Amino acid sequence: MKTFDDFMQEMLNNIPDNLKNQVDIREGSIIYTALAPVAAQLVEQQFYADNIQDATMPDTALGDDLTRRCAEHGVNRYAATNAIRKGSFTDESGGPMDVPIGTKFGADSIAYTVINKISSGTYRLQCQQPGVVGNSYFGVLLPIDNIAGLGTATLSEVLAAGEEEESDDELRTRFYKEINEQPFGGNVADYEQQILKIPGVGAVKVFPTPNDEGGKVQCVIVAPENKPASESLIQAVQNVIDPEPHGQGYGIAPIGHCVTISTVTEFPVNISVSLALKTGVDIAGIQAPVETAVQKYLESLAFSDSIIRTARVEAAILAVSGVADVSNTLLNGNAGNITLSSAFDDYQIPVEGSVAITEDTDVSVS
Repeated sequence: MKTFDDFMQEMLNNIPDNLKNQVDIREGSIIYTALAPVAAQLVEQQFYADNIQDATMPDTALGDDLTRRCAEHGVNRYAATNAIRKGSFTDESGGPMDVPIGTKFGADSIAYTVINKISSGTYRLQCQQPGVVGNSYFGVLLPIDNIAGLGTATLSEVLAAGEEEESDDELRTRFYKEINEQPFGGNVADYEQQILKIPGVGAVKVFPTPNDEGGKVQCVIVAPENKPASESLIQAVQNVIDPEPHGQGYGIAPIGHCVTISTVTEFPVNISVSLALKTGVDIAGIQAPVETAVQKYLESLAFSDSIIRTARVEAAILAVSGVADVSNTLLNGNAGNITLSSAFDDYQIPVEGSVAITEDTDVSVS
């Protein structure tokens, strides 16, 4: 990128030679002063031109510019979705009670609206605020609208997890994936793209022709944040992709593809480790950052690596500020790596259990 001085020098160099010896072109001269605003404008326009170029390239575009760039290729940013929850209602005598559709309830500063009936006294409720905020609360609901005879209202299962709007990095990654891995008539990329479009699905792993059985496809899904999918979400995905009777082409799957949808099993990982801490750091202050570092590593393994590696756990902990050294690391009480099941009917993803830290005082740390 050219500077103000670069532009000034270029313009001064373009003055005819027969005039350079007759006029003063030094800083402060009439010619220099007249050209200076032009050079300043050129620097500013160069900056704007660079920004325009960045806004048109998918690897550098941000926000709305990235949204429009991806949309040109049919890749649209996923909007935030509202959580769908199960609510149970009883009357004053403790029996199931039906409530009107559209009734509003509140809890933890969040409002939920009754949208349809599952069974007597049990309903689906939609969080009025989009995003993950509607996924976390479980417990008593308070009626916003007056309901005569209501005894209790309880919010329980997450039927479809709410998701935040797709971030720039997530959209950019998906854009390149869809451009470079073109879907076609039921290939792996096609199943991945179609299933990820279904609300409530956070990620998917496709098993084509399991056990070399042609015509069969098995897909493992998770909810956002790599949580196991609910039975209702599994059934919803099954109905979209390949409803019964299977393989007849009544869903998105091509005729002859018998598709089965399942979800993951959480595998708790309990970690014990000895840490040498830097001066001024104690275990109480380091506990939470270490737990966060371990959790991030374990989350990165979902659908990407079936081995929990002791060395990677130690590397994640060693990167925490205040940790000088790591030793005696045990995963679920054993030294060494853990291999998770990656079978369709028992696909395990690691989740953080307990993290027990002891201080290694034998190591001298300055």
